[in-house]
Amino acid sequence: MVDSFSDALLAPFAKYLSKYGEWKLSDLGASILIPSKEFHFNSILVKPKRFSFSADKSWEFTASVIIYDKEQFSTDCISLFQRLKGYECEISRIGLIRKKFRFYSYPILKYLQKEISDLVIDNYLAEMLNQDDLLQKRISAVSPDSLSVKLFSQPIVTKDLNEYCRKFHENYETPSELIWNVQCEKYLGHILSKKKILQNSRLNY
Repeated sequence: MVDSFSDALLAPFAKYLSKYGEWKLSDLGASILIPSKEFHFNSILVKPKRFSFSADKSWEFTASVIIYDKEQFSTDCISLFQRLKGYECEISRIGLIRKKFRFYSYPILKYLQKEISDLVIDNYLAEMLNQDDLLQKRISAVSPDSLSVKLFSQPIVTKDLNEYCRKFHENYETPSELIWNVQCEKYLGHILSKKKILQNSRLNY
């Protein structure tokens, strides 16, 4: 269990995840769950995303994997960040009857490459994930609305793609940490109560 279920947003997810071990709330005060034992990730951020003109909402889960935090990061890590940036990828659904999921390079990388000439787009990570049969089975079972693997960087608030690319250039040249974010969005229609938790999603960690 987590220390407290006072955060109504996290309550159902914390309750469900308690079967996999102990969890605690982040000191940051955000909707972040931290596992008390070692997993393949360091934390999960839970964020609701309401649909336009509807009371329904989807849920965005971001699992963070810290490679180098701000204290561990050094100038020697900058080139590693820049190389791994080109590995970012996301899934695309293919097929009408039997839906399949396949990872492709993150589309925005092509736009960033126009601004950052030394950015190299590499399909290696996407290809490795596509070849993992167990991962593919689990993705198919969950059937996420979106799923991406990206490096964390400081948020850039803009709706203009060209402006985003220009502003990201500075983050690319002077990163301060190296963290992988695995982000999954899913509409969960059966989050009913604290007694009936996530009945339509049975995830194995």
